[in-house]
Amino acid sequence: MTRRDFVTATAGAAALQGAGGQFSKGVCQGIFPKDLPLEKCFEETKKAGFNGLEFAIGGELKLSSPPEEVKRIRGAARSSGVEILAVWASEALGENWLNHPEPAARARGAEGVKRSLEIAQALGTGAMLTIPGRVGSGARLVVGYDDTWKRCTEELHKLVPFAAQTKVVLAVENVWNKFLVSPLEMRAFVDQFKSPWVRAFFDIGNVMQFGYPEDWILTLGGRIARVHLKDYKLSTRAEQGRFVGLMEGDVNWKAVMAALVKVGYRGWLSPEIGHDPSDPDQLKKLSATVDKILALA
Repeated sequence: MTRRDFVTATAGAAALQGAGGQFSKGVCQGIFPKDLPLEKCFEETKKAGFNGLEFAIGGELKLSSPPEEVKRIRGAARSSGVEILAVWASEALGENWLNHPEPAARARGAEGVKRSLEIAQALGTGAMLTIPGRVGSGARLVVGYDDTWKRCTEELHKLVPFAAQTKVVLAVENVWNKFLVSPLEMRAFVDQFKSPWVRAFFDIGNVMQFGYPEDWILTLGGRIARVHLKDYKLSTRAEQGRFVGLMEGDVNWKAVMAALVKVGYRGWLSPEIGHDPSDPDQLKKLSATVDKILALA
């Protein structure tokens, strides 16, 4: 390894660490009412015992937001004692997937990702959740798997230098997009870039229907940039299972935490839970449940 490679790898690793190099409690903005301003979300996040918040670019903060708005939001987070642990490239890739059949759409998506990386840098966060494309939706095939792999790879290769420049990791998440559906595929996809600026944003619950999160963790190892906490109840019949509250499903949380410890992950853990307007204590209860999960490590 050259000195330059060492410095680059070290910078990439530093961008992934949570506060103090230990497991850090974060939460996703989705648990709050959609119309709640980010400033208030930060305050409520801290009050409930979380230290970080992640949110999508495309809500209150948009690709078109001026620098002073980005600065205001970063200041609000700091004033609340909350770290912006990640942002999502939602607006950039909402219609312009990196595997889109039209080259112009892929180009628009890439430009949106660049702008998202600039915003992430200005916010002081080290990771950006990226969903590069979808193979299909439901029973409908959208873009073939081989074409999806090739196009996403090509576009992300172009974006790696920009991610390195902004010092923000492109964190590819495993979602129900019929793409990267095994830990071996995710590992191979990340490894082909040979860069610390392309990692995995691992969602625990999303793999339960067809795999085991502890196995994914052990397979991905140091490639994991961020972790989403979700639980899933498997079905004993032919029908699909369902997402449930944390520690209410079939995730083996003891094994998951042991796997995270074994691979040396000490970054952010963020539950991705939707808002329940009927439960005013939802955030407080969620914080207590996350503490129970952390205690299993």
